[in-house]
Amino acid sequence: MKTDYASYLRDRGPVRLLLRRLFLLPVKRYFRGKVLDIGAGIGEFLDCYPDSIGIDRDYAAVAYCHARGVRCIQADAYLLPFRSDSFDGVLLNNVLEHLECPADALSEIMRVLKKGGRLMIEIPGKKGFHHDETHVRFWVRNDIADLLKLHGFLDIKTHYFPIPCEKAGDIFAHNKLRVCAVLVTKEQ
Repeated sequence: MKTDYASYLRDRGPVRLLLRRLFLLPVKRYFRGKVLDIGAGIGEFLDCYPDSIGIDRDYAAVAYCHARGVRCIQADAYLLPFRSDSFDGVLLNNVLEHLECPADALSEIMRVLKKGGRLMIEIPGKKGFHHDETHVRFWVRNDIADLLKLHGFLDIKTHYFPIPCEKAGDIFAHNKLRVCAVLVTKEQ
């Protein structure tokens, strides 16, 4: 594993970069309005969704986004540098499994997300989870749904992608669980 996260993302090769862009098409269609991409990496979602801004903890990833003219700020999910009710949508793409305190991050997401706002979370299956030593917790759909309900989210839908089967995540590192939810209440 390369030590420079931004280089790792950039150097995935043209086929994997193209597949990544194709995987982002349904994500793009899910959102409306202003979207925050938490853990934006090298800005792939930011490229395809003009009314978005990203945050990432990695300085090199943020600098790469800036050099390409995409809006990204160095920050983390626990202290978002935005006013309350700033976003119509929030994307957590391959981030939740890295968080030590996911409930704290979701509280912060609730703060910046407007009531009725949409959240999409994408997490790896078992093979993808074990592929990265920085992953903290393996999530299953019921655990995510329970956490989201506790934080005021409803209309929770889950599916596996690109192969619509949970067991495919045991075999293929890039089969993911996608979770979509709507913030219905701002109270905790």
